Amino acid sequence: MITLYSNGLTSVWHILGVGAIGMRWARKLKLAGEPVTLILRDEAKLREFVSAGSGIRYLSHVGEEFIPFPATSLNDPALRIENLLLCTKSYSLAAAYEAVVQKVVAGANLVLLCNGYGVQQRLGADASAFRVWAASTTSGANSAAPFHLTLAGDGRTELGPLNNLAKESVHPLLNLPRHTKSADIEATLWRKVAVNACINPITALYELKNGEVLNHPNAYERMESVAAEIEELAIALDKPLFETSLLKVAEDVCRTTAENLSSMLQDRQNRRASEIEHITGALLELASETNLTLPHNRQLLHEIRAIEAETLSPSDIGGK
Repeated sequence: MITLYSNGLTSVWHILGVGAIGMRWARKLKLAGEPVTLILRDEAKLREFVSAGSGIRYLSHVGEEFIPFPATSLNDPALRIENLLLCTKSYSLAAAYEAVVQKVVAGANLVLLCNGYGVQQRLGADASAFRVWAASTTSGANSAAPFHLTLAGDGRTELGPLNNLAKESVHPLLNLPRHTKSADIEATLWRKVAVNACINPITALYELKNGEVLNHPNAYERMESVAAEIEELAIALDKPLFETSLLKVAEDVCRTTAENLSSMLQDRQNRRASEIEHITGALLELASETNLTLPHNRQLLHEIRAIEAETLSPSDIGGK
């Protein structure tokens, strides 16, 4: 059993899901002076981390930096968690929680950092023994190799409680720069999935950076159609979006994150299952409660599914 701990502090933030988001937040916490320990899924992944120098290599416009981190695995019998960031893909969130829950102490802070809509709320309701929070961020990062991360724009992060224990507490990450409390985290997650549904599937389908969507006639036209359908859905569900149009917000996101690769495009490039079922699929599930069919969104869902059927093994499709 390999275990790499830096200290015995009880305020350690454990991070499960060391992909782009997990690596980004490991750096944020470390720079803020918070002790961080990475949780890797098994001994093989832990050995790979040790071989990489027991740290993460970050690349940005100012250069390259290597930050060491303590790490352990889910198999560690001594693992005890009081603060946990769950940074998995949306389709892996429930399974990741089940894999780690016996290591989490009662009343611990669980912060969910994943895309999609619905999975966060369900886990918040199920994990009633813990303080469960959701976070929605506009920060970007691109990962093309294990334990290597290219940092994109550092956006804002909104945080809010998902269950009663959390509502009675102060969010533990509000001291971080550019982190704010969401007045209504449900509305924040709803707005985030609406924007993601306008951008992510289209960037993945056409293999475009975010900013390139605006100058690609077919891609932009489809984003217009998708946004219009989602606005109709928002009205039908009485779930307001933005004061301005969803299309305008999506355009602004594309401009401010012009060089970013969406998570769904990174998934396609790295031959991983995408979160399409928890983004576009989640919207179509909500639409089933109305008389709306969202044909443009549905077509995108079918096209991304078809790409994954061609490039992934059956066990990987949909993150199974």
